[in-house]
Amino acid sequence: MSAEESPRRPAAAPHSAAPATQEMGWPVLHLFQSIDRARWLAMSESDRGHAIEEFSALLDALGREEGMQLIPSGVIGKADLGLIAVHPDLKRIQQLTQEVAGTRFGSCLSTVYSFLSISEKSEYISTTGDHARKLLDEDGLAPDSPDFQRQVSGFAARMGMYVDSRVHPQLPGPDMPVVCFYPMSKARGEGRNWYALSFNERKRLMGSHADAGRRYANRVSQLVTSSTGLDDWEWGVTLFTRELKSIRDIVYEMRYDEGSALYGLFGPFYVSVRFAPGELRQALRL
Repeated sequence: MSAEESPRRPAAAPHSAAPATQEMGWPVLHLFQSIDRARWLAMSESDRGHAIEEFSALLDALGREEGMQLIPSGVIGKADLGLIAVHPDLKRIQQLTQEVAGTRFGSCLSTVYSFLSISEKSEYISTTGDHARKLLDEDGLAPDSPDFQRQVSGFAARMGMYVDSRVHPQLPGPDMPVVCFYPMSKARGEGRNWYALSFNERKRLMGSHADAGRRYANRVSQLVTSSTGLDDWEWGVTLFTRELKSIRDIVYEMRYDEGSALYGLFGPFYVSVRFAPGELRQALRL
């Protein structure tokens, strides 16, 4: 299996109907690197050819490795090479960075930006209790009715699958070649402090934010990871899509929801186009 095919992951343990709450997420590394073109061109044509073969083979091997999810991409403007790596073992992520640096092509790379985070279950997702109260208070269902029990059980099962997809993410396949990554945090200044809000108010704001994102479910695949205590920002957002306009549209719309407009702080944006290992030379114009 190449890095551009559906990545493998360890088989997830079967979960109960209730959403999982204590499962450990997976480390995620975003690595953006630039090529020292002078150093690269100083190598002989033969050495450059061997370097490309070596690095392409490394990308291919990593993409085939059990448990590893890897997406290489060509970055537009701010860097040359982008790598997204997901693996259950943080030590393996660290080893990957050394394997990249240890190649002949890696000796010509310098890191422009890196971001370490971990997949997680959001604390703001709707719970089975939330849904049960809605059925009782808004829909008027009796708690002992078959319809109530059926809808609560169905919701719990769906949320269990959703939580597993957040904690153990599966990166999209090559049919979504355009990738956008940016870090973000919530404001904590004297005027506006996200963390001074009550939990219920934060949950309300995040619910509205999620509703806006769901409207793009068929156009954009989102990976949201937590980096509090791991990096300089609090979350990393990775968007995968088929065409550039979808990224512009979703980011533009979601900046107008109340939670983002009042409390969102955004870092640098990195946009790239993913490539298969065998396309390294063409993608990076080597």
